[in-house]
Amino acid sequence: MIAPADSRACLSWPVIAIDFEASSLEQDGYPIEVGVAAWFAPDQPVLGWSTLIRPTWDWTSNGHWSVASAKVHGIRGGDLVAHGREPGIIAATLNEVVGAGAVAWCDGGPYDAHWLTALFKAGKVQPAFTLGDWDRLVGSLDRAERERAWTWLERAPSRHRARQDAEALLLALIEGIGVEPRSGGDLADHLPALQRL
Repeated sequence: MIAPADSRACLSWPVIAIDFEASSLEQDGYPIEVGVAAWFAPDQPVLGWSTLIRPTWDWTSNGHWSVASAKVHGIRGGDLVAHGREPGIIAATLNEVVGAGAVAWCDGGPYDAHWLTALFKAGKVQPAFTLGDWDRLVGSLDRAERERAWTWLERAPSRHRARQDAEALLLALIEGIGVEPRSGGDLADHLPALQRL
């Protein structure tokens, strides 16, 4: 089923979603993974990407690592050191990927804002984009579309990994407006900024 043109017209293209995994939900938790998903046009698939974030000395010395959170996302501290990228490189790359003045939609509210701020502050980079509330984006759809999107997201298994959770937000939006959902593509194959990482 193809969505009515007005449903697609209310979206600013590309539609970008962002998600974070963190060391803890406490105030002194820090971001450990960021994922981005992009939907470039109604007839295009959702593309995703993520990276682990190498923690700063300040984060590991003064921050909180939750064993309970680690059981949920399955990321170990050693993974961050071995495979994580520096906050400054990630922040600059996110600015390029999302775009100046653009909106990256998320469903984590103040948590995502806190982790984005921590990442950019540690990287000594100013964010060029803003975070938007995914529920507000879906709220711009008509009632039936909103219900389909929210229902799809509630039923989708939460993987608690940044890329998959960012992709799920866009797939729920796609379900809501009635476009045939397609995912599985790698955003790094389409954006030079990610290929350089």
